[in-house]
Parts: sequence; structure tokens; C-alpha cells
Amino acid sequence: MTKLYFAASLLLAAPVAAQDLTNAGATITVQSGTAVYVGTGGLSNQAGGTITNQGTLRVDGPTANAGTIDLSNGALEVKGDFANSGAIVPGTSPVTFSGTADQLLTPGGATFYQLLLNKPTAGANTLRLAGDLTVSNLLSLTSGLVTTKNGSTVNTLRLPNEATLAGEASGRYVLGNLEITRNAVSGAAVDFGHGAVLDPTTNNLGTVAITRTAGLLTDDVSRGVNFANTAYKGIDRIWTVVPATQPSAAVQLTLSWLPDNDNGLIDFSQARVWQQSAVGQPWAVRSPLANASSRSISMNPASLSRFTVSNAANPLPVTLVDFSAQADGPAAVRLSWTTAQELNNAGFTVERSFDARSFAAIGTVAGAGTSTTRHDYALLDTKLPGSVTVLYYRLSQTDASGEVSYSPIRSVALAPQAAGFAVYPTHVAAGQAATYLYTGPAEAGTLQVLDLLGRTVRTLAVDGRATGEVPLAGLAIGSYVLRYTTATTRFTSRCVVE
Repeated sequence: MTKLYFAASLLLAAPVAAQDLTNAGATITVQSGTAVYVGTGGLSNQAGGTITNQGTLRVDGPTANAGTIDLSNGALEVKGDFANSGAIVPGTSPVTFSGTADQLLTPGGATFYQLLLNKPTAGANTLRLAGDLTVSNLLSLTSGLVTTKNGSTVNTLRLPNEATLAGEASGRYVLGNLEITRNAVSGAAVDFGHGAVLDPTTNNLGTVAITRTAGLLTDDVSRGVNFANTAYKGIDRIWTVVPATQPSAAVQLTLSWLPDNDNGLIDFSQARVWQQSAVGQPWAVRSPLANASSRSISMNPASLSRFTVSNAANPLPVTLVDFSAQADGPAAVRLSWTTAQELNNAGFTVERSFDARSFAAIGTVAGAGTSTTRHDYALLDTKLPGSVTVLYYRLSQTDASGEVSYSPIRSVALAPQAAGFAVYPTHVAAGQAATYLYTGPAEAGTLQVLDLLGRTVRTLAVDGRATGEVPLAGLAIGSYVLRYTTATTRFTSRCVVE
């Protein structure tokens, strides 16, 4: 393959066969009616170089631009990667990506007038963006996927006012962030083109940008889930609606999606829309159950933020907004928690621990069943074990089907107590263990278990640590005295094996 190297101005006015092309500072113009084909070695437009395309320019290899490419009113077809670190003048030119392999586009801050995707090879049909890109007139997908995710970064493909999206269907759509903006949204419904139709009703919303995030299979990025129970999920699309002015009355928002974004859900005959005020905040129901088997559903929100869809079989579940545990005087702990919505919530069990690992139930509170409004709950723990300075609590939430999920753990520091020894619980089922709590001198000693006749039935060496297990396994039903002895002190307590 011949390589063409230019360092002076050149006017191309006749067809040029496939060559590799390096422009080292020249000005190259491809005139109208002229076709130039660059070979698999690619096109390199170096710093200081200018290429103006008024005809047809096809690059079969990689394109690298560190100078200026003026797309003018010609047509550019790229079959390899495209890396821009210079200037792109979009003109009114279509840029077509048609490589048989996956392609990487590094926009470098560029704007294209039209971007056309027509990739022929199944399984190697992706155009990946390595940066944000604006397409000012038309994004058209004939064959292939565009993904804005590159590594761990999710970039954004933007279509400003009057730019349109064409050709999305199963197997060819934009994965990642697709932002479409429309000006002067007032009066009539506006189809943004990426699965969102916004009817402002009586509102003047001004400029509205809607970012659709789809196809990433990432919790709270492209799909709505609850942190405590990932069995519950929504479709793999989230729409973020940002108006210049929030509505003063309800609007109508219609959402639709492709089968590619079902996220494993199979029945949308009973679907609902959910809204989230911001990333990380709880989801709340914003529509009654509706038949969305056509993969389209409408609702009337009073504010605009983030939206997604689930079905009745896989709803977004109980959302815990807050859970706190605080000392209430010297001998009690108050547990408080709040939910934003609940679905088939049978109730909560409050669990307590001495070490944040082994928990035991201390009380239950009934749930609200199914609700889309805020509910506040509380439980006062007044049966604190003696001689303990830190306790740990968590919530166990059970739904109507018996499925259980847990809250984060909260710790409570209690006022220091005098030296002592206690056993908890004081009544133990046969075969179960009990825990001792010790706040005496940190020195070695022994723990003895004595029956009511004063006979030692168990002996355990202790080392002064704050907690430990009482050796009750195999003991007959009855009352026992627990004696904790060190070189300087002795404590006793009692427990009953039932």
C-alpha cells in the first residue's frame, strides 16, 4: 500500500485510489464531486494540518486528528477508530461509522452535524464513545449499537434542540447516557425521541433536558433497585428529567422502552412508574398499576426528576429512609426508623447484639402492608443487660411471602457502669447458650457453674474480657448459680435452664 505524505497545500479534484495519508502541516481540500479513499493504514492529520472535505472521504483504517478537519458539506466514512485531539468543524457533513469491527470514537470535545451508524457485522457492531459528544442535527442508527460507557466512565451523547434521533430498535440503540434537549416546552406534548414524551399540560417548563440511561445493568444508574433486597428490580432504563422551571401543576409523562431493556422481567400487564428525587434517594410510586405490555406507560407527576418502571411481580420494595438508635436515659435505648414506601411489608423485628455479629430479637413492630406514603416507627428497649457499655441494633424486615432483608447496623454507647458480672438471657432453653458480661478488673480468673446444692458442674478459665459464652450445654433443666472469681474480686449471677 502506498503512503501519501503532504507538507504543502494540495487540491484534490479527481478520484484518488486507496492510499495511507499523513498530513504534516499542509492544507488539503477534497473538492465537490471528488472521492478520496484512504487505506487501512489510516489518516493522520498532524498539528498544523488542515483537511477540508467538500466531496467524499473514506478512511478504511484509523483516523487521528491533531490539526483541523473541516467537514464542510462533504461526506466522511470511517471504518476504523477515530481519535480527535484537534479541531473539528462540523459543517453540514454526515459522518458514517461502518467498520466491520467495534470502533472507538474519541471526540476530544468535538461536535458532529450528523452521525450515522451502519455497521454490518453481528457481534462486532458497537461504536464506543471515549468522551462526551454532541450531534447537532441527526443521530441515525441503521445497524449497530452506540455505547457511551468506556471502561468505568459513562460519557454522555447529547442531542441539542432540533437534533433528532432515528432508527432505534432492538439490537440498535444508545447504551449509557443519551441526553436530548428541547426548548420552550409549553402547550403541546413533546416527543423527545428516546422513549420519553412530555406533555406540560398547563405549565411553561422552558428548556427541558431528558437524559436516558439504558443498557448498563447497573443499580441506581440504569435500573432502580432497593439496597436491602436486590431481588426487586426495575427495567434497565432510567430517565432523568431536568426542566428550566419545575411544574406548578401535574404534567403527563409517557415512558417506553425496548425488549433489550426488560432486565429479565417477563410480564408488564401490571406495571407502575417510580420516581426518585436524586441518585441514592428512595424510590416512590408515581402511577397506579397499568397494563404496559406494549412497553409503554404514562403517569402524571407533580414534579420532574428521575423515573423508571417495574412490574407487580418485581416491584421496588420497602425503602428505609432512616434508622437510628440512641440512649434514652441510663437504662433504655430508643430505636426509630422511617419508610418512604412499603410493599407487602408484614413487619419489622428489632435485633440486638453485644458484638455486632450475633443478634437476638428483642421486639417486633407491624408493618404498613402496601403504602406509598411515609411511615414512622419506634421501639423502646428498656431491658438492657447489665454491665455493658456498647450495644448494636439492626432491623429485620419481613414481607408477606416470608422473605427477609436487613438494615444497616447501628451502635449505641451507654454510660459506664460499676464493676460487675451478669448473664443474658437469664432464662435459657435447654441446649442453648447464654452470654456473660463482665466489667470488673481485667485479670485472669475462673467461671464456675454451680447447681442449687452448691456442686460445681462446669468450670471455665476466663481472662478478663468483657463478654464470653457461659458453658451450659448438656446441663439438666433447673436453676444454676454462676460464680466469676479473680484474684481481687468475686461476682455471682443466676440463670435458669428451661
